[in-house]
Amino acid sequence: MQSLFGAALGLVVTASRCFAAAPAHSADHPVPATEAAGHMTLPDGFKATLFAGEPDVVQPIAFTFDDRGRLWVVESMTYPKWLPPGAEGKDRIVIFDDPDGSGHFHTKKIFYDKGVNVSSIAVGFGGVWLCSIPNLVFIPMRDGEDQPSGPPQVVLDGWNTQTKHNVINRLDWGPDGWLYGLNGIQSDSHVGPPGATDAQRVHLNCGVWRFHPTRKTFEVVASGTTNPWGLDWDDYGQAFITNCVIAHLWHVIPGAHYQRMYGEDVTPNTFSLMNTCADHLHWGGGDWTSSRGGLGAHDAAGGGHAHVGAMVYLGDNWPDSYRDGIFMCNLHGNRVNHDVLERKGSGYVAHHGKDFLFANDTWFRGIDLHYGPDGGVFVADWTDTGECHNYDAVDRSNGRIYKVTYASSAAPRADLSTLNLAALSDAELVKLQLQKNDWWVRHARRLLQERAVAGKLDPATAPALLGYLKEQPQVPRKLRALWALYGVGAADEALLRGLLDHPEPAVRGWAIRLALDERKPSDAILARLTELAKSDASPVVRLEVASALQRTDPNKRWAIAAALLGHREDMSDANLPLMDWYGVEPLAAIDPARSASELIAGSQIPIVREYLARRIAPLQLDPLVRLLDQSSDPAIHRDVLVGMHDALREQRNPPMPNGWEILASRLDKSPDREVRVQARVLSLLFGNRQIVPVLREVVVDAKAEPAERRSALEGLIQVRDPQLAALLEKLITDVAVSGPAIRAAAAFGDDRTTQILLEDYRALSDSDKRDALIALASRPPTALALLDAVEQEKVPRRDVSAFVVRQISGLNDPQVSKKLAAVWGTIRPSTGDKAARIAEYKKKYPPEKLKYADRSNGRLLFSKSCALCHTLFDSGGTLAPNITGSQRANMDYLLGKVLDPNSVVSKDYQMTIVQKKDGQVITGIVSKDSPQTITLRTPTEDLILQKQEIAKQKASGTSMMPEGLLDGLSDNDTRDLLAYLAGPDQVVLPATQPAAGK
Repeated sequence: MQSLFGAALGLVVTASRCFAAAPAHSADHPVPATEAAGHMTLPDGFKATLFAGEPDVVQPIAFTFDDRGRLWVVESMTYPKWLPPGAEGKDRIVIFDDPDGSGHFHTKKIFYDKGVNVSSIAVGFGGVWLCSIPNLVFIPMRDGEDQPSGPPQVVLDGWNTQTKHNVINRLDWGPDGWLYGLNGIQSDSHVGPPGATDAQRVHLNCGVWRFHPTRKTFEVVASGTTNPWGLDWDDYGQAFITNCVIAHLWHVIPGAHYQRMYGEDVTPNTFSLMNTCADHLHWGGGDWTSSRGGLGAHDAAGGGHAHVGAMVYLGDNWPDSYRDGIFMCNLHGNRVNHDVLERKGSGYVAHHGKDFLFANDTWFRGIDLHYGPDGGVFVADWTDTGECHNYDAVDRSNGRIYKVTYASSAAPRADLSTLNLAALSDAELVKLQLQKNDWWVRHARRLLQERAVAGKLDPATAPALLGYLKEQPQVPRKLRALWALYGVGAADEALLRGLLDHPEPAVRGWAIRLALDERKPSDAILARLTELAKSDASPVVRLEVASALQRTDPNKRWAIAAALLGHREDMSDANLPLMDWYGVEPLAAIDPARSASELIAGSQIPIVREYLARRIAPLQLDPLVRLLDQSSDPAIHRDVLVGMHDALREQRNPPMPNGWEILASRLDKSPDREVRVQARVLSLLFGNRQIVPVLREVVVDAKAEPAERRSALEGLIQVRDPQLAALLEKLITDVAVSGPAIRAAAAFGDDRTTQILLEDYRALSDSDKRDALIALASRPPTALALLDAVEQEKVPRRDVSAFVVRQISGLNDPQVSKKLAAVWGTIRPSTGDKAARIAEYKKKYPPEKLKYADRSNGRLLFSKSCALCHTLFDSGGTLAPNITGSQRANMDYLLGKVLDPNSVVSKDYQMTIVQKKDGQVITGIVSKDSPQTITLRTPTEDLILQKQEIAKQKASGTSMMPEGLLDGLSDNDTRDLLAYLAGPDQVVLPATQPAAGK
């Protein structure tokens, strides 16, 4: 997506890339450390220097500053083989000092060299804090001493150690005085203090968390994304995280639930997840994995999907046009991206600024960046090849840290030789809240907080800060004073309640957030929040109120919730509808009737009406029926009926609520088509079989809207209409409803339907062919018919995907298995001869042979056999892992995955085989497991199955992909498929597809 913020981009200095002037280097090794900074391309006026490089620093996974402006760098010597708990580590914490600001370190000290699985660092409150998987560790130290004063202390434990690169990271002190960190999607963890019970622990995976250093409280701030690895705050104290995979940037709203790469949010009943704040991608379209390498269209767009490190520039060395812009390292693009943040509605929109730094080195792996006391920016470079996560071949001999400054002749070199903020008085630290460079502000604020906790704070500190809050004209300086007041314990309820009337929305918003920080708001605060929710004109303030709902006793949320939901203008806001929903969700279970009569009836937010109905329906239907009967608004009817239908999909024969028949008759006359359809389907679910003939007529009515026909068909399927099998014979070739009709055919296994599918197979669309093959593969008789058709070349063999073969194999029918072996080949169990087979195929298909491959034919083979589950480049399914990236060009890696698909199978992609009591066998991934149902994700649909219908359910622990995928291919086809799989880019499909028997 192109940036919409052209005016802001005019402020950005254009970065001119001059590759011709860059020294040549080999892909086999990085640009030499001493030459790397000169190799970089930066905007005019900027320069880069090598602050430290190998052998002085290696594997710099994270760094921070102390109060003297020195860099504390984590050297990760463990990754990727994380050590078990209790092992002695070898990760190092190294201190670098550059007292004259020259851009290159002068001294180096090792603070600690026995770190275990260290991924991040923060300094403060008397020591050093480390993400030391599976723990958050604190190492005490005395002022002025650069060595531990005691052994490491485990503050929290319970993080997952089996996640490789998806680990806890990016410690930093927030403006509210909490220590923040990030968590990856595969790190499914249960965190608490050592010895805590399961009930006392906090469940989390991807998202943002925080820990209070004195209250010892741990909590999740926001959940979602994939593998966030960058966190920073802007001038208004709003947090942003950068993310690897899917979108790259997210505005962190406390209590938010963001989109994920896969899986369910850890909080039930979220129903929908919030989106990125960016209006663009840093890759040139298609699937995110196609951007690996950052070439072609992806280069112009930003270089790639993996973003590490986040810095909102609030320093004083770079030009003001960069202030409050967010910068992030782009791993696959070997560069630093720049996004321009603009306020919009309750939140922000991030526009694509000009990429800021180009390393011009394929080994550059920027992983962290921060501005320092002189306003210069330090960038840590992991310096390696391959993916953002190498598991097998990590080069631990490399690592660099660069410093980037704006070379203004008027700016003298900073003298940092005497810098020591800890030696300043409280009054001097207060004055630092007015510094332009926020580095000084943040360190001074934390020091004041530490002194207050220790009981050593000058009594004049709070009045001085209060003066700044009242008198400073700039809002960011007012906020700095407020945060410092809160940190030293001087922002009491009276002050915060008064600030709820402040003329600046940002101040009112932060007053709300701090008043709810400990989750103990007074009745007076809650009464004022109700007034703000009702009448405050700022969406920024309403967002803070919505966020605060989740920190309030649910029984005290009613008035605030009702007031928030009355803002029709918020229905199109990027954040407020779902944040409102997350805050009101518990009320549906507390009092379904009140939720319907007060919240749904009064809500001006459609999605909240729908979700409340969806949440209430499994609990009580009568309040929703009363609401529908009392309302004359078709919009409310539509939202409530859709919510009810979504909820009842998981129930078989739900009881008809009181008054439904009369209401349904009225709704059937609604001017809104969707109201009519939803009411009819619900009547059917409630057991009104008189509606069945009406729905049958709708299903076969070619003049009716396709959506209406599909909804009617869904209703008939859900109640297993006995005449549906006959109807399906007419519908499976009707393009308006063919997909759901073919999928429904699998539930019946009707001989006539099977015959029609096979007779008309070649005339079906590609998607309908996929549905037909899966339907036919779900029962032994229909699977035999399918295999006969393949043998007779009525169905092209190459159309039968690996998934379909796996499903047929899972039928465990001797006759079917024998036929499958004859037609497809033997589906072998995992054996120990993989190394020999890989060597055999490497010898048979050397690089010189692959040069002559027809990659277009390879793509066709992939589309027929693999694309049902896997995505490669810009097409394919999502049931199995996306295979665009990784190390496909490495034939050992590629053949290992193809010949041994079960060697490593993530639990999120493990196959489950379900056998229903009626004999149907369905293969897929369990995406949801409730007391009554499971949701099985197949390549074509998410199928809700009643547990009472299931005879057997087995999680196989294996991949969807069967072994022997290459066995049935000709030599040329195998060559073409391997060349396509190993290729760097997409190719076109053949103009004409070859005959089925090729």
